[in-house]
Amino acid sequence: MVHTDVAYTHEAEARSARWAKARAWRPGLWQVAWISLLLAVAASFFPLRFTATATIDFDVGTQPPAAASRGVAQVLASRELAYAAAGRLAPEDRARLAEGLWRQLGGARAEAQDRPEAVRAAWRLLDDLSVTTINGGRGLSLSLSAPMPGVALRAADAYVAAFFALDATTRAASDEPAVLPALRRGEPARVAFLPDPPRPLALALLLAAAATLLIAQRNATAAPEAQGPLNGTDLPLELKGSHRIAWLGGPDGGLQIEPAVARLAVQLTRSGASPLVILSSDDLPEASATCAIALARRLSEEARVALVALDGGSACLARLVPDSFAPGMSELLFGVAGFGETIHRDARSRAHVIPPGRDARGGSFVVGAERLALVLGALTRTYDYVIVAAPSLSGADGGDRLAALDPLVVCLTADTAPSTAAVESFDALAQQRFARVVMLCLAEPRDADDEDKGDAQPLPTIEAAAVAARRREAPLRYAGAA
Repeated sequence: MVHTDVAYTHEAEARSARWAKARAWRPGLWQVAWISLLLAVAASFFPLRFTATATIDFDVGTQPPAAASRGVAQVLASRELAYAAAGRLAPEDRARLAEGLWRQLGGARAEAQDRPEAVRAAWRLLDDLSVTTINGGRGLSLSLSAPMPGVALRAADAYVAAFFALDATTRAASDEPAVLPALRRGEPARVAFLPDPPRPLALALLLAAAATLLIAQRNATAAPEAQGPLNGTDLPLELKGSHRIAWLGGPDGGLQIEPAVARLAVQLTRSGASPLVILSSDDLPEASATCAIALARRLSEEARVALVALDGGSACLARLVPDSFAPGMSELLFGVAGFGETIHRDARSRAHVIPPGRDARGGSFVVGAERLALVLGALTRTYDYVIVAAPSLSGADGGDRLAALDPLVVCLTADTAPSTAAVESFDALAQQRFARVVMLCLAEPRDADDEDKGDAQPLPTIEAAAVAARRREAPLRYAGAA
């Protein structure tokens, strides 16, 4: 019993707190403005109007004269037909049209307020009647509004019935042939059970008020522009998932292999560098393998480095170990050999080498091996740096699995390649979601014949100078003695 009383007391206190909070709430200025606008929108629908539509068609095969359509429209909009239609309505429908909220909110004309109920109902019908031609003048559409859907539907039917009764009476009383084409009733009257939207003028005013209120609230609640020096915390932050790209090249275009390896080594020794480095190239496969070997040997002077030879078609990678039949990456990827059998020591450095293997083949299909990401992940947990000499990664299957390891991809391009080649290579790597990319421009080595020609001393040459022809003197002649 004590627990019940305590629970009831807590519930009463919570109810009192909520009620006090509700009473203490005061709407703000903008809330009052929006509530007022919503009330204005709701008020624009009053008095409620429901529109019923009925049709009258000409019973002819061709289009009737325009004068016939205008004449029928004038008859439908006449006061006499409105009286006849109101007389066909039930007394409660006439009373609903002439009295009540519909009339108090402006539903009846001022001059008809002191008239009988049938007259006021007729004036109401006449005010809310709209007649338009349809089907190119072959018919007429009657639209009639009323405070309730049922009243609008019955009023439209009464209008059509009154018109056909008047037409039949006129044709029967005339002895001459009828000039007006025969008429027939079209589709049955139908009514929309949703109220009509506000009138165009009211709708335009509401939209203008809403736009003005939005602009005023936006200007009033906008944060003031910062002035003076900006705080460092207000500056935009760098997104961690964005692509990072670096371009390495020489002053004259491309770098030689030794300077390129030196710059790569400096970049890898910085904090935050990835321990997994993949070197690849679309058009310089041997240069890419040579750079990978040189980079691994340079880094092994101060760190534990593993060189992974993935490109089985490279000649320099095949010569890493003396035994050409030594197990390597091909056996490791297919589970034929383990790490202890495939890791060898480099003869020229302290680096550890995993050669291509006995069954290694060229091409980028090795990148799609399922165990490649697992092998490289295990090596990165053992060594400080893992240098991978890979074939071309452009269009290679399985690149997304390598991208998940967040490696540093070094893509080599020749300085003689078109300017768009590097951009296309980077786009291919970005599509595989490699986030860290270094585009390295190498100077393409010249042929030996060109170098010999450039270093050879020029041969001596003899140039003949043009000499002017010597003028030939005339021979001396001796004159005889006299």
